[in-house]
Amino acid sequence: MSEPASKAGLFMILAMASFTAGDTMTKLLAGQLPVGEIILIRGIVATTIIVAVCLKQGVLIHAAQAFKRTILARSLSDMAGTLFFITALMHMPIANLTAIMQAVPLLVIAFAALFLGEKAGLRRTLAILVGLTGVLFIVKPSPSSFTFYDGLSLGLIVAVALRDIITRKLTIDVPTMIVALGNSVIVMLSGLALYPFEEWIVPTPHHLLILFCGGIFLTIGYVSMVLTIRMGDIASTAIYRYSVVLFALISGVFVFGEMPDRWVFLGIALIVASGIYALLREMKISRNARMQSPSG
Repeated sequence: MSEPASKAGLFMILAMASFTAGDTMTKLLAGQLPVGEIILIRGIVATTIIVAVCLKQGVLIHAAQAFKRTILARSLSDMAGTLFFITALMHMPIANLTAIMQAVPLLVIAFAALFLGEKAGLRRTLAILVGLTGVLFIVKPSPSSFTFYDGLSLGLIVAVALRDIITRKLTIDVPTMIVALGNSVIVMLSGLALYPFEEWIVPTPHHLLILFCGGIFLTIGYVSMVLTIRMGDIASTAIYRYSVVLFALISGVFVFGEMPDRWVFLGIALIVASGIYALLREMKISRNARMQSPSG
């Protein structure tokens, strides 16, 4: 593996660890603060940090680029994903929800075939079906067990898959921190938009400390994710996304005392195995295409 690809993989692992740590901070506030207030305060922390970094790097003069069509579309997709995720996180085991999110790379392949005209092939199509079967094992879509929050988790993977499809179209002329800034501002404002629909309370210093820590982890995750995509091929680095399952299992067991049942473990295994297979298959196809190219 080349040095840039290795660094991209490490940034992906760092992003996954940071997002899990931030999610853990957020879940600690379940039942104490409404979702919109959590998103707003956490977003203020993240945005403040990102603005400070932008000022230090001298890239804030490019802030208007955060509202370019592709970056804005990416931010709006992430906004929807954040709303779905945090709402579901308050009512679902963190490992279950995190595992469901690992179906995103499979959905990206499906969306690329549907909307971008890319060929999925029989093997990757079967991998997608196996992965989605794993999702069903986790959410258990029966009338007696399927909840509104399980439904949100399904909407979540659609929103995040769309975000990743849009990310492919980002150009390198936009500074990394400006992409992170646009993302953070849009997500933050979505929290404010929920104010009329929730009963907000004055947060305590304890609440603010947890949200501040969550905001720091969120910022690290944002920046690491953008760096990952820009430094490495999305197919070769996406495989490191699955490290988040381990981080979430550790958080669920040791922080929240949530032990997944056998069906959830089976679902996780199916999602991870099919996802890794599909990504490796995609890498092989891409490598063969480059070798057959006249310029390759």
